[in-house]
Amino acid sequence: MNSRLRKTILQPGCGVKGGQHLAGAVRLFRFSLFALLAALQPAHALELDEIAQLAKGGAAELALNLLQKEQAPFGEDTRRWMRQERLRIRIMEEYGRWQPLADSLAELPAELPAEFREWAQGRRARALIMSGHYAEARGLLRGLMWNAAQEVLPEQLAAQRQLVIQSYLLEGRIDDAYAAMLRFHQDYGDGDRDAILMRVRVLLASGRPAESRPLLQQLGDDPIARALLLLAALRDGQEPAAIHARAGELAAADGVSAQERFLLYGTMAEAAHSEQSIGQEIIALEKWFRLDPVDKVWEPLFTITADTLWESYLAYARHVGNREQLLLGNDDAWFAAAEGTEKRYPVRIRSLYALLALNAYQPGNRARAHQALVERLLELDNGMALVQQLYLHSRRFDERRPVPPQVAYTLVDQAIRDGDLPQASRLMQHLPEPPGDTARFAWQMRRAKVFILAGEYEQTVALLTALLPQANSLNEAQRDQLVQLLFDLQTVGQHEHAYRLLEQLYDNTPNFKLRRELLYWMGDSRQAQQQYADAARLYLRSATLIDNASMDPWAQTARYQAAQNLARAKMAGDAEYIYRQLLKITESPERRAVLRHELEQLRLQRAAAQDGDG
Repeated sequence: MNSRLRKTILQPGCGVKGGQHLAGAVRLFRFSLFALLAALQPAHALELDEIAQLAKGGAAELALNLLQKEQAPFGEDTRRWMRQERLRIRIMEEYGRWQPLADSLAELPAELPAEFREWAQGRRARALIMSGHYAEARGLLRGLMWNAAQEVLPEQLAAQRQLVIQSYLLEGRIDDAYAAMLRFHQDYGDGDRDAILMRVRVLLASGRPAESRPLLQQLGDDPIARALLLLAALRDGQEPAAIHARAGELAAADGVSAQERFLLYGTMAEAAHSEQSIGQEIIALEKWFRLDPVDKVWEPLFTITADTLWESYLAYARHVGNREQLLLGNDDAWFAAAEGTEKRYPVRIRSLYALLALNAYQPGNRARAHQALVERLLELDNGMALVQQLYLHSRRFDERRPVPPQVAYTLVDQAIRDGDLPQASRLMQHLPEPPGDTARFAWQMRRAKVFILAGEYEQTVALLTALLPQANSLNEAQRDQLVQLLFDLQTVGQHEHAYRLLEQLYDNTPNFKLRRELLYWMGDSRQAQQQYADAARLYLRSATLIDNASMDPWAQTARYQAAQNLARAKMAGDAEYIYRQLLKITESPERRAVLRHELEQLRLQRAAAQDGDG
């Protein structure tokens, strides 16, 4: 079967045709491994600035991998270790790896200088805040401020206090953030740009836009201050239409950062809402949700959620329906209105489909509308981000009301492409049937693969256990897919699960050729579990299942594995007997040398055991 090609079974002493002899194969393997390690090992060949450049170029994973390989154990060169650690922390912060960073900084070497240790703990506090562990972060910061091993410099204390304020803001504790900000201002005054922007964020979040405007004017042409000044002016009562127009001009300019656009589009949406201009609000919200992720510190300035956009779609669609006298429940009339709309009015089309997706009378029409809405959203630049927001971050969909299958299939594909396997797995829990014309079996294989990659092994076992009774009706390609998944379970160390499933597959197939292969793979799992006697039994069953005296290439390989496991199980006599059997029929000088070596090892082990008894 083709699945054999995915597991290498060539072993010293086997008779598989075309196999490399052991010595040459080992030399080649060792050389290849050495060459690979030499290529990856930065040591003195890769300096830290080169690794930093890789991260700046977008290869953050490669940079972190090289840092890990290059980093010597702590204590050999403490100064270099700290430089490497600073770079690692910087890369993880830049790419938003907050939770892994917080976890990695939980335990630091006790011998670290106090200055570095306290700096690293400050970075951990920020990582905890950005990953949502606000109370834990504040506890860590209190310790750094009041129980530091050395005197805390004023600028360090100011930075730590700003992190506390930031934690209150992100947690939604606006009154606490405001009180802490006032104390900070009393002690430090207006401070630098970052301190001013922090104060402005608190003032805007707490409903004090007039107080924020003079502060922002101090920052002159700073792009972020310019965007915030428009938001403050809007909330301070300035004409929404003028604010909307000016924000649109700034957002359309070249070189505007995603962070500034985040503020400008949010301001445009708020201004349009104030004017009850629902179409303009939808356009701004759609742009807002399609932006690349920005620093979370700006999120508390707005109360925009995915449901804000859903409600705007519904409001716009109802406006259309009232104007055109469309009755809820007459799904055909609403579909006709959507499908008859000219393409130059995309907001109208998307809104009508959104209303049908949520409120169509017939369930089939709701499914049809969800599909149509997603298709229209995906026509937009970065439209997938909008689909993800609407369906994965809305209160309208949860465990009781899962994402509709027509949408979930699309989201699963994207989650797999993004490497977000937990998300793919969660979505797949509610997708037992295949999408479209895809065969159900192929879809189940895909689900099982995602479950394995996500580490959800119980889900994998449950799914495969339900499929295995059908094994006898599967074609060879389908059996290959099924067995490959069992190999994957072995690869991730789930040998007991793999063994039980292989055993169940063995019981459900009459094909003797497949059965002897399954016995071999079962032996692999028992060997990995160090159950050597059981492994030897399975390998021997594999060798003799079709013909007790068989010495074909497969049988030779299985017998060799059996002998090795018998030796590990301290059954040297049985191992020696099998090695001598193989020696009688093996013609290759290299493989004969290997078998003689194994026999010599058994003789030495037996001699050592006798000396011990003596």
